[in-house]
Amino acid sequence: MNNPTYFEALKWASLLIQEHHGDENAPELIMMDRMEWNRTELLVHYRQQLRLDQWQQFQKDVQRAVNGEPVQYITNKANFYGREFYVDSRVLIPRVETEELVEHILNAHPQLNQPLRVLDIGTGSGNIAITLKLERPDWQVTAVDIASEALAVAQQNAHQQEAVVDFRQGSLFDAVKGERFDIIVSNPPYIAENERDVMDQSVIEYEPDKALFAPDDGLFWYKQIGRQLANHLTNAGQLWCEFGYHQGAKLKQYFSELPGVKDVDVLQDLSGHDRILWVRGGSVI
Repeated sequence: MNNPTYFEALKWASLLIQEHHGDENAPELIMMDRMEWNRTELLVHYRQQLRLDQWQQFQKDVQRAVNGEPVQYITNKANFYGREFYVDSRVLIPRVETEELVEHILNAHPQLNQPLRVLDIGTGSGNIAITLKLERPDWQVTAVDIASEALAVAQQNAHQQEAVVDFRQGSLFDAVKGERFDIIVSNPPYIAENERDVMDQSVIEYEPDKALFAPDDGLFWYKQIGRQLANHLTNAGQLWCEFGYHQGAKLKQYFSELPGVKDVDVLQDLSGHDRILWVRGGSVI
């Protein structure tokens, strides 16, 4: 095909994507990103011809999508809570379910002038920590991750979003020894190894394994957090975690039996699945 119009290029890409059962939204998203257009601007240019370099780049991008690579990694952009975050293969792509986790935390603390101390464990792209800081500017937000490469992405996002977050490298509470927090939040790896076969192939091939899978049927990191929770949660402080839809009962039982825990609840996502763990500390903490 000679240099096609934008419409012809999209038609070619859509047919190719459909043939390989890929993401049908990918061609438009890729083209709008490369051209820095919104959908209206794309429609206006439909009948114009791509330059050769634009056509060659678009073919390369579409082939990546055909191979199963998530469009967010191709464009290096993911939307979260109404904001655009940089992402690449060093970090997980933010999910809609995690927006619900953030929404629950904000709804539980609607006051705008409370200087609460917040810890985000396993921050990844920084989407949770940055969003909480931007939505509640008076909060003091600390975010930790064991992976330096993930922290580099998170710091880049914080800079772009002009969010003041204290990023530290370390596993779980290693980087915040002796410190206590009013809110601790985590979206840790929670997929069991025996679930690998039923997962989307693009997730397995392109997103970081260590941010997805966990031992002990996916419960390993929650238990590690639970064992140290009393040392880092303020009196009546709260822990919020996202988890896999079938893990709620086990997590509720586990945290209910921990010393210093006053209340435990499991909240459902918009699809009606158990998704969010809420824990409140008691006076013995």
